[in-house]
Amino acid sequence: MAAASMLAELREFVGFDDASARRLQALGPQMTPFLSGVVDGFYSAILSDPVARGVFRDEAQVDRLRISLRDWLEGLFTGPYDEGYFEKRSRIGRVHVKVGLEQRYMLTAMNVVRNGLHAAVCELSPSGMGAFEDHAAIDQICDIELAIMLETYREDYVSKKTAEAESLAVMGRLTAGLAHEVRNPLNAAKLQLDVLRRNAVAVQDPSVRRKIERRTNIVQDELRRLSLLLDDFLNLARARRLEPVHCDACQLLAEVIELRRPEIESQGIEFLDDIELGSCDLVAERDRLKQVVNNLITNAVEAVSGRARPRVRIVSRMSRERRWEVAIIDNGPGISPEVAERAFESFVTTKDAGTGLGLAIVKRIVDLHGGQASLKSEPGGGTCAAFWVPTGGYSGSGG
Repeated sequence: MAAASMLAELREFVGFDDASARRLQALGPQMTPFLSGVVDGFYSAILSDPVARGVFRDEAQVDRLRISLRDWLEGLFTGPYDEGYFEKRSRIGRVHVKVGLEQRYMLTAMNVVRNGLHAAVCELSPSGMGAFEDHAAIDQICDIELAIMLETYREDYVSKKTAEAESLAVMGRLTAGLAHEVRNPLNAAKLQLDVLRRNAVAVQDPSVRRKIERRTNIVQDELRRLSLLLDDFLNLARARRLEPVHCDACQLLAEVIELRRPEIESQGIEFLDDIELGSCDLVAERDRLKQVVNNLITNAVEAVSGRARPRVRIVSRMSRERRWEVAIIDNGPGISPEVAERAFESFVTTKDAGTGLGLAIVKRIVDLHGGQASLKSEPGGGTCAAFWVPTGGYSGSGG
């Protein structure tokens, strides 16, 4: 929707007319002495929360944003309330999105601003209450501002989803070619490598034989890595539609744990499970959910490899909201909040040999089931990767 038409619609919806604009402009000079206090209240609310505070780089950035907020508040009372006003306010909203300020914190802070402005109007009035028309005009312009801010968050969401859909569509087309162009020569290379390894046994000189074995092992590792990369591409491209059936989530999880336990414990890793017993009926694609659990376990195992007393724990339960919830917790080194926030994006990885697609596949499959995947971590504090899916609902198709 064009800026002019959207602003006109918002003005009409909240009842903001020319009389309201004149009221604010007349009130502006009287409100100026109170604006610094409103700014202080805004950032006091934001910075009191450790998570919200974390989006800011340093105090210098906060100081710059204080100045911007002061200018923004002055703009509430000066106007003009036209297309240029809408565009300027949208740019401010996009700054909030860019710095990573979550929508819930923006909503809370906007409420602090509104209350601060109302308090200032009350102080200006001899009765200590202020004129009804002044309070109404402030509510109207704050409602418009809030709608503009929410629109910038919506734009960001749509932009990310569109980019993700386009990326997956391109990946799907590329994968079809990769499967044909890479898989056949890859298999041929594996066969030739096997022949070379068998022939190396006949080499008389032990030093030459060891050198051949060492180099064939290197080639074998690289071929395995290339094969895994191709598999990840294929899995991500295929995760576009579901063929759900009734299945038992507890049995599904037990099968994965039984399969993975020997491999994990053979590496000296303590593998714990806390699975809610009983029937856990799901309408889901069984193999896809197995893949989700396997991917998360693999990430956890790799994270604790080489650690003192490595431990991986898997927990599952059926919630009161009829969701099947699973969490895989490790005591690995953890990752920064910035990396954790982007962990489910394609090609984001902290591993030297990782493809960066494992968690993207997890998110895609969980999204298709109508659920949600999450990752919580901090440096030195381990990682908790979790997901939930509804017991009987699924979206059924990709974008």
